[in-house]
Amino acid sequence: MYIYAEYLLLENIIINFIILYVTKKITRTKTSKLRLFIAALIGSIYTLVVFFPSLQFMAKFSIKFSISILMIILAFNPERLNLFFKQISTFYMISFAFAGAIIGIFYILNSNLNLTKFSFKNSDELIKFLIIGIVVAVLLIKYIFKFYQNRVNKENYITNVIIKLNDKEAELIALIDTGNSLKEPISQLPVIIAEYGALECILPELIKKMYLDKKDLDLNFMAKIMEEMRDDIKLRLIPFKSIGNDNGILIGFKPDSIKVYLDNETKSLTEDIIVAIYNDKLATDEQYNGLLHPEILG
Repeated sequence: MYIYAEYLLLENIIINFIILYVTKKITRTKTSKLRLFIAALIGSIYTLVVFFPSLQFMAKFSIKFSISILMIILAFNPERLNLFFKQISTFYMISFAFAGAIIGIFYILNSNLNLTKFSFKNSDELIKFLIIGIVVAVLLIKYIFKFYQNRVNKENYITNVIIKLNDKEAELIALIDTGNSLKEPISQLPVIIAEYGALECILPELIKKMYLDKKDLDLNFMAKIMEEMRDDIKLRLIPFKSIGNDNGILIGFKPDSIKVYLDNETKSLTEDIIVAIYNDKLATDEQYNGLLHPEILG
């Protein structure tokens, strides 16, 4: 069987691009298709060393691993070390899945089974098994990733949030709660729930006194406070339901701005969002003190 360098180069560009693109999707990294193509091209050019006996030293593991590091840097330009490790481990996981799928499909569909020999009769057979293997690998990775997302530990859904009000800032450790569908009933704005203790530093004195005096459930007193504070803070009453509480009321307010620190970016939100004050603990282990509405993150 003859190996044509241009075919080998083209096939590797396509496979590398697909692997990098799936890596991008799984790690949720923002990058351009041009960067992915350049990284795929560099990785493909490296495979041409098989045609040059004098370059066989480049087949060492250290060189291969260095090329994969270069591909990750070119494709994603990771800003942090933990993000780089996440991307390169995902890259290798997908690469092994692709290779395993192609080899597995080859032995399943090949009637002349020979476990000591792995070769294709011609370029058409190579392309056929590449396509089948890639499709199977993509479906397999998609299933594994979906399963992982459903079983992932809640720690991966915890993020830092900064709420700004009247030139003061409060920092939360918030859980991105996919079950949180709470909205302000009139405006239908999404609601972030935060513990009173985390918000205390930015709340006006009258609001703090109301919570310290345990009058946050006194509707008449709350109405009076809302009237007195309407120029300083826009308060809202938000009804909610929870286990053992069918008629709960939370006091909410509109912050000046909110920053959400995600793995790959920082979201600055200035549009209408309501922050509800919860006068209790949201987590028994105190792992977080806020619940982030998933709609806020799109």
